[in-house]
Amino acid sequence: MNAVTGLRSSLHLVLRRERVHGAAWYVLTALLALLVAAGIASTYPTLASREALASSVNRSAGELFIIGPVASVDPGGVELWRILGAATIFISLASVSTVVRNTRATEEDGTSELSGSAAIGRAAPLVAVLVVTAAGSLLAGAIVTSGFIGTGAGVLGSTLAGAQITMTGLLGASLAALTGQLMRTARGATGVAIAVVAASFLLRGAGDVMGGDAFWLSPFGWISAVRPFAADDAAMLLPALALAALLAAVAVRVAAGRDLGAGMVAERTGPARAGRSLRGPVSLALRTTRGTILGWGVGALVVGVLIGGVATTVDTQVELALGSGAGSGSGLVDVALYLAPLFATVLGLQVVLRLRGEVASGRAEAVLSRPVGRDRWLLAHVAAAVLGAAIVLLAFGLGIAIASLGTFPGRFAPTAAAGVLRSPAPWVFITLGAVLLAVIPRAAAVVAYTVVAAFQALEFAVEFRLLPADALLASPFAVVPQAPDGAAHVWQTIVLVLVAATLGLLAAIAVRHRDLR
Repeated sequence: MNAVTGLRSSLHLVLRRERVHGAAWYVLTALLALLVAAGIASTYPTLASREALASSVNRSAGELFIIGPVASVDPGGVELWRILGAATIFISLASVSTVVRNTRATEEDGTSELSGSAAIGRAAPLVAVLVVTAAGSLLAGAIVTSGFIGTGAGVLGSTLAGAQITMTGLLGASLAALTGQLMRTARGATGVAIAVVAASFLLRGAGDVMGGDAFWLSPFGWISAVRPFAADDAAMLLPALALAALLAAVAVRVAAGRDLGAGMVAERTGPARAGRSLRGPVSLALRTTRGTILGWGVGALVVGVLIGGVATTVDTQVELALGSGAGSGSGLVDVALYLAPLFATVLGLQVVLRLRGEVASGRAEAVLSRPVGRDRWLLAHVAAAVLGAAIVLLAFGLGIAIASLGTFPGRFAPTAAAGVLRSPAPWVFITLGAVLLAVIPRAAAVVAYTVVAAFQALEFAVEFRLLPADALLASPFAVVPQAPDGAAHVWQTIVLVLVAATLGLLAAIAVRHRDLR
């Protein structure tokens, strides 16, 4: 029996698992990208408006770092400029989560041991999930290509734009395949992969700001250098494809030779007995999530410093005024602060929804066998998620404030507090995730992220004037304090806190008599 024996059976199993969850990640990301592209097309309908946009963006270090340069003033080029950065992140996350969920996570919960008792080669499950993620990436790319052609963009440029989306998914999948072999836990594999994706994104931004050959700093820079609708340099996809193939080949080679459940990076062994501070569910939740929260916090601080440092070079864009109906501004710092709760929401949902994996792996059983109720156990992780979201937002605001000391020294305190004041928005989604976990554990992640995506679609609809600005008042992201210069939204914030507390209480009541499997 060789390493890929039983590949067809493994492929069928992965397809069965991912027929809804995985497909939703890729399809919804592509459709959301097209929605944004359609909004851009209606916002900049004339050549003069697109030329003015390109001139403004390409002179602004902040815009270059956050989104990238406008390589072409064709309608397709402007549409691609607006969507490529966000699509890069979401498609990468789709591939990372799909690969880890079907490889390292199945080793943790014992599923791989059951399938491995049949005639299945050690590398067959990994190869199968790589094939499925490649198909999902191709599907997302095809949707983007078809959508761009449908808006009247050129066929060659549209095809290369879809190829960029596909290549991003392939890189994310191959990276997760390797981290899944290196790390012993699904949490560790996902964390390392996301950290590399984030670092690559930041390096891509730095390369766009520096210009010249600095795009070689990051694989995402290689993909951006294709420049559809301008240079149409398809050859720049080859280095990224070679890197993805190399990472995947190394991962398959390691998978074929390592023991089931083992990792190439050894885990540290802790003390034999827990300290006095580690005697309850809250302290345990904080202990097991501290690495994730610390990593996100440090990343938020660094990004905040970078944004604050380049904010003075960014000209205000009337067209980019997220949350205008709720009182936020249109400068780079205002927009960044407005978007920050979205990322804190992702962190919080990760912390809460990981409880599903704790149950599947059997680790929760060891905790719940003690005199710890399910409600206390769930609320402990909700508390860790709520605290983590606040820490990330505080770090982000603090980073902006530190970078702005030389320009606005008298505004340090309000700027530093601007992020953490927005915490009630992610708290609502975190507690909603807890309710979903207690009521529909298998579909909790899909439903929770779908709700978040729906509110983001509302943001884009308002940004592109498809809905009136007052429609944003239905979004938790828009009715938190828009510090330092926007509306306070005191009563709305109090309502959000009460809603979050109510959802947390409902989750605690619902989980008492539910099986999270």
